[in-house]
Amino acid sequence: MAVICYQRPVPDDFDRYIYEAIVLGRSLPLDAVYNVVKHESPRAEASSSLDSPQHLREIEPLYAIRLLYLKLIEALSGVLPVQHAINCISALSFLGIGIVVLLWTKAPLQSALLMAYYPVLLLARMGTPDALVALLSLSALWLIDQKKEWFGFILLFLSLGVRTDSVLLLLAVLAWLAWEKRISFYIAALMALFAVALVLGIDHWAGNYGWVVLFRFSFIAGRYPSQIPHTLSLGEYLSVFARGIGVLLTQLSLWILLGLWAWMRRPSPLLIVASVAVVLHFVLFPSPEVRYHMWAALVAAVALIQSFAERSLRQKA
Repeated sequence: MAVICYQRPVPDDFDRYIYEAIVLGRSLPLDAVYNVVKHESPRAEASSSLDSPQHLREIEPLYAIRLLYLKLIEALSGVLPVQHAINCISALSFLGIGIVVLLWTKAPLQSALLMAYYPVLLLARMGTPDALVALLSLSALWLIDQKKEWFGFILLFLSLGVRTDSVLLLLAVLAWLAWEKRISFYIAALMALFAVALVLGIDHWAGNYGWVVLFRFSFIAGRYPSQIPHTLSLGEYLSVFARGIGVLLTQLSLWILLGLWAWMRRPSPLLIVASVAVVLHFVLFPSPEVRYHMWAALVAAVALIQSFAERSLRQKA
């Protein structure tokens, strides 16, 4: 499935062409990069945000915060075309997710069926960092569940270089482990401060415009980030929130059902941690796109599979 997804990527992703522009821009002049990216797909051709090289440069800081993801693309682009490198990262991440799910559940058939579900497969076909961050997040939670907290922390901190909003999961995990006294409160607080400082440092280095500009650019209006006002009213926020949650719940309803079923069969703190991180993410960025939360959906499915496996073991005993 990973090979097929690598060969058949989603062709009209907008993000994948901005990532390509950033990577190419490290060795080519802006005009040359623009000529490559602008005419590479109908989606880019039709984008009013990419109507000039200067406007391409204005959009790039919104994506440049994915430092580790961009470094991986750059490394793979030494042997593959950039778009193929992007496809390769998503496909390999999907393969890694499947391996982690199998190791965690020890249920080959259920794991295969889960990975064959279309929304999960879609991660492997998209030119975004979501498959990679899902792999890092899921692997970290698996290691923490196996009492290997510090290896899990390493992966969670690495995930900040893929998507800085992964800090929400890291903070939720730190709060949980401190509450259960698996790490001291002072260590948890220091790690939380370091994680927040790291995210702020990445934002500053990339020249990011800030949350308000990202919010307005993504949900309200504005083709050019430099021209978007740094103001957001409560009414504007609530309008976007209402639209987003109405759509998102229809896409997450099955995963929520799986999570509730897993909780009723075998309560797990990982389900609470995942739920808190998802809710915080949606409050800050109320996007109806389920790809941002796929790692949490996989946690719910894994928890349900595990609950059946444990019951089977008890019956045999």
